[in-house]
Amino acid sequence: MSLEVHIEKKLNGFTLRSDFTAGNTATAILGASGCGKSMTLRCIAGIVKPDKGRIVLDGRVLFDSEQHIDLPPQQRGVGLLFQNYALFPNMNVAENIAFGLRIKKKSKAYIDDKIKYALKLVNLDGYEKRKIDALSGGQQQRIAIARAIVNEPKVLLLDEPLGALDLKMRQDMQYELIRLKNELGITFIYVTH
Repeated sequence: MSLEVHIEKKLNGFTLRSDFTAGNTATAILGASGCGKSMTLRCIAGIVKPDKGRIVLDGRVLFDSEQHIDLPPQQRGVGLLFQNYALFPNMNVAENIAFGLRIKKKSKAYIDDKIKYALKLVNLDGYEKRKIDALSGGQQQRIAIARAIVNEPKVLLLDEPLGALDLKMRQDMQYELIRLKNELGITFIYVTH
C-alpha cells in the first residue's frame, strides 16, 4: 500500500503545502494548531478539494488538478476518524456503524456481519443497541473507528483521535490503535500536536 500526497491549498493567510508518501505503516503529521494538518486529511478524504496537486493511493489517482480528476469521498477507499468522532446521537451503536453500508445499499445480513466484526475488532461486543450518549469518550472513539473500518478502507485518517481523552485513556487507546493497525494491515495517517 502506498499513499502519495503532493497538494497545495490556499487558506486564510497562507498556502498549505503537503508533500509526503506513506507506506503500509503509521505516519504522523505533526504541527501547531491552524497549520493545515486537518485540512490535509480532508483533502485526502475528498471532503475538500485542493487548489492543485495530486493524490495517489496504490497507483490509483484520487485527485489530479492537471488531469481534472477528483474522485468523490465514497470512491476513494479512505476512512476518516473526525476529531470530534461525528457520531449520530439519534442512532444507536449499530446504526452508527452501519450508516455507510446502508448508503451503499448492502444487504441486511452483510451489514449485520460487518457490525459484529467491527465491534469485536474494537472490543465492544454486545454494544449494538446502546445509545451514543451512554458511552464513555473512549467507547465513542472506538465506535467511530468501527464505523470507519467497516467499509474496509485502504488508509485510515485519524484527526487528533486522542485529544479529548484523559492521560490513562490516551495511553490505552494508543495501544489499541497499534493493535488495530497491525490486525487490519492498513496505513494509518495520524494527526497530532
